[in-house]
Formats: sequence, structure tokens, C-alpha cells
Amino acid sequence: MSARRQGRQGGRPLRRFAGDERGTTTVEFVITVPLVLLLLLSSIDFGVVMLRQVFLDRAVDIAVRDVRLGRVSGSGFTQFRDAICERSILMPNCRQDIAIELRPINTETFAGLNAPAQCVNREEEINPILTFNPARGQQELMLIRVCVVSDPFLRVTGMVLGMPLDASGGYNVVTHSAFANEPA
Repeated sequence: MSARRQGRQGGRPLRRFAGDERGTTTVEFVITVPLVLLLLLSSIDFGVVMLRQVFLDRAVDIAVRDVRLGRVSGSGFTQFRDAICERSILMPNCRQDIAIELRPINTETFAGLNAPAQCVNREEEINPILTFNPARGQQELMLIRVCVVSDPFLRVTGMVLGMPLDASGGYNVVTHSAFANEPA
């Protein structure tokens, strides 16, 4: 057998394999389905994030209303926190993962409004000193910032949708509110 003839026979299976079109839809399926599922699950997770944000916004608004109406005492930090967590649906471990910042704002300079929200670091075991004084006897503008650390449904959602995750793998749901603290 000549080398030329042997080369032709060796190339036939390769040509047959290259010309075979069976399984081409399987390849397309294997490539596209994971991307479509990732997009679908990421949109569900982002919807849950938005629901958590809306529920937290509403819960803080109602709790601030209670403070303005005098239903929360001056030493009622836990009462204020519980009022927020009871109304915040879809936030497991809210009482452990919530940080509430209540402070007066200087109405002449409005300094301090651009500082980032203080959130709970779930990687460290700390016991912060918290004071809650909604009525100090003078009129002032009060800023309330609430941050709850929540776990995502999927770990890859943060990469896909650009949500920043903290060191514990959770993302921060932050809301702001303000009210005028008036003397009694």
C-alpha cells in the first residue's frame, strides 16, 4: 500500500466526523441553558433584594412615625429595633444583623450626610454601645440610617448584578429617614 493511499484512508474518519451534523443542537443547548438559568435566577434574587428594600423602607417609616408620635420612649432602642424587624418581611436574623444610626444633623452645614452607613460586620463579635434619645428637649433635624445585612439567594448574583458583598457574603440593605425632633 502506498503512503498516498494510506493517508487518504486515515483522513476519511476525520472528514466523516467533521461533516456529521448530529448533536449540534445539544451543543447549543449546553451553552445557552446555563446562561439563561443564571439570568433567570439572578432576576429572582434581585427581585427578592428589591422586596427586602421596600419592606425595610416601609418598616422604618412606620417606626419613625411611632417615634414622632411619642410611642417609643427615650430608652427604647430595642423597642424601635423590634418595631422595624417585625415589619421587615424576608429578613431572617433581622435583630442580629441590623444597625440603626440616629443622630442630629446640623442644619447650617448639613455635614455628615455623605458618610457611609454603618452596617453590622458579621465576621466580628462586637458589642457596640448604643444610645437612643429621640427627645432631648430641643428642636433638631434627626437622621436615621438603618442597615440590615442579608444573604443572597445565589452567591453569583452579586457578580452578575453588581451588588457588592461584604466579607461574610451578605449584602447591605440600607434605608434613610429624617424627622424633626420637637420639644415636648
